[in-house]
Amino acid sequence: MVVLKRRSMAVIRASRPNLAEMAVYRPFAEHFDMTFFFSGLDSRLCRAQLDAFGLNGMKVVRYTTVSDLIPSELIRRGLDYRIGLGTYMLNHLGDVLAHDYINVVDPLFGYTHQILRGIRPSQKLIVVRWENIYGRYSRVWMAARRADRVLERADTIVCVSQAAVSTLNLPPGFSGKVIQVYPGIDMRSVASSGPRTAAKNGRTADARPVILFVGRLQWTKGLESLLVAIQILRKQKQVDADLWVIGGGDKTPFEKLAEKLKLGDRVSFLGTLSNTEVRSKMTEADVFCFPSLLSPNWMEQYGFAMVEAMASGLPVVAFDSGCIREICGEYAVYASTGNANSLAKGIGVILENKDEAMSRGEKLRQRALREFDAVVQGRKMLQTVA
Repeated sequence: MVVLKRRSMAVIRASRPNLAEMAVYRPFAEHFDMTFFFSGLDSRLCRAQLDAFGLNGMKVVRYTTVSDLIPSELIRRGLDYRIGLGTYMLNHLGDVLAHDYINVVDPLFGYTHQILRGIRPSQKLIVVRWENIYGRYSRVWMAARRADRVLERADTIVCVSQAAVSTLNLPPGFSGKVIQVYPGIDMRSVASSGPRTAAKNGRTADARPVILFVGRLQWTKGLESLLVAIQILRKQKQVDADLWVIGGGDKTPFEKLAEKLKLGDRVSFLGTLSNTEVRSKMTEADVFCFPSLLSPNWMEQYGFAMVEAMASGLPVVAFDSGCIREICGEYAVYASTGNANSLAKGIGVILENKDEAMSRGEKLRQRALREFDAVVQGRKMLQTVA
């Protein structure tokens, strides 16, 4: 009896990767010995999250980058997103190159160039493409020089959205495959929870409604616009609501703005929570707000927290930016990007009409179950890659 050797796959991500993406690789565990290479995160946190996704067999290796040696956040971001140098690997490159399959993200990151120089013809290169801004690579000096070479060498390019497909500019020499696969989320506990009901949030009928925000505390996520929108709701519509803010980053400027707007007693900064804790908060909230903004160099590429909210049956109010409409379809309430008045109006639509809120939330839940199950999407990717 011939025993086939299991193939190995290295999955490499840059500093502070969103571990929610890893759920899509659960179907790969049956066919590959996988190692996750990452930087900028605590190894124990990474291990715990992968175990929660059923990826107990996936090894974890934390590598060091050029950016890890730079104390200034501003300089690090410049190295990463202006020059494309910060993510160069200073160790474990040989370990990456020992695998049969090598899975990287957009060639914006420096380690893709290092891998390209060392990869053998027999090895498979998978490029997962999140980028949804046409010509983005050309704005980063070193990325522009390597992008075509990395894409040309790729055996498979996995685009995480239709927007990523539409902005993909294939080099003339590309002979591989292109597939669109949503990252999805882990649906094991969501699918069995059933439709959302008014009783599920566990709060009394006379309690103030809760608006939930989940995202990194940085300007691109639009929290400032949301705080202003809540003040507008209070002053113009006499709608009083609590805001729960979940996410890491510097909360100081947002706390100061909340105090300035006299919202200090209505806003709770809950910090970084586990995936289980976030889902618990979603069952208690009344509306999920995703006011993601636009910039010349960035727009929303997927929105894991938004998909989690959809799967929990929460109605979604969002700025109409990036891939948000592609993900939510016609069931979210959309506001003009960057416009706090428009955002306040959208939130009001949900908070003032419980039947519509329940209907939209259930349609979003069904859409999430149908389109964004990480296992279903992972199997789709596996069929193309393997």
